[in-house]
Amino acid sequence: MLIDYAAITHLGRVRKNNEDAYLVSALDGEEPLVNALAPALGTCHAGLLVAVADGMGGAATGEIASREGLSSVAMTLFGHWGRFPAEEAQEIHLLRALRHAAEEASAAVLRYADAERASRGMGSTLTAAVLWKGHAYFAQVGDSRAYLFRQGQFVQVTQDQTLVREMIDAGSLTPEQARVHPQRSMITQALGCPSPIEAVLGRVALRRGDRLLLCSDGLTGEVVDSRLQEFLALGQASAPTLELMVDEALQAGGRDNITALLLTLDDPMFPPPGAHDTVKVVKPVFPPPPSRNTDLLSRIGRILRGNT
Repeated sequence: MLIDYAAITHLGRVRKNNEDAYLVSALDGEEPLVNALAPALGTCHAGLLVAVADGMGGAATGEIASREGLSSVAMTLFGHWGRFPAEEAQEIHLLRALRHAAEEASAAVLRYADAERASRGMGSTLTAAVLWKGHAYFAQVGDSRAYLFRQGQFVQVTQDQTLVREMIDAGSLTPEQARVHPQRSMITQALGCPSPIEAVLGRVALRRGDRLLLCSDGLTGEVVDSRLQEFLALGQASAPTLELMVDEALQAGGRDNITALLLTLDDPMFPPPGAHDTVKVVKPVFPPPPSRNTDLLSRIGRILRGNT
């Protein structure tokens, strides 16, 4: 795929260490590079993985959590998806692999925390997307975000898993109040939680010229969505666009680590957008597992038929 992509992770103006991380990886079995971009991005039948993570835990533990989580996602996705031959690959396999990768990443962070006393309680957000066959498949844990910019539209395609988001949904808080709420950073799910996580999955059809932005709340906490939209609408390449965004976040205070990853999808493999082509997020529906009773009856029927 012909993709103009760039990534930035910045310490910010207040924090003493950077607990954010990003990853861009073709799911081809190569060791994933965390916080580094390969000089050339290869392609493979399994697609392209992009992700950001915001670690927590203080000292160096948050930094470890975000990197452990991203590495686990990449390795699990290759093992449960990337190894499928192209002719056998199906969307449902990818969705299951993506959900499993988020669960395995949470388990990996928890195992590390259990093994290292100084790392007890560490965790991380996760916003990951796999680009495959003209679609982006998302997995969301926590409050890092993914946005899609198309023909002037700027849509948040993930939903924050936070206390204030739940309050907004319940009607007890407005989005404007949420931006200044004292508990606005309190997330309801994170990699490394002792209880099982529930990654939220979504799918978006991609169009030629789309711009996909993944970022930590160090960016969105300082720069409102309308300003991010303005920067994307300028039409500059990915790297200078991210520099404008990060500079704005730093000027606004830079109170947290800032990480952003931007892809501009100019490849002819993507169909051009129509005149009224809106961004639609589809929540996948997993087919229920087969009933054990039904499976047992089916096997008995085959046995009986074989003996007649």
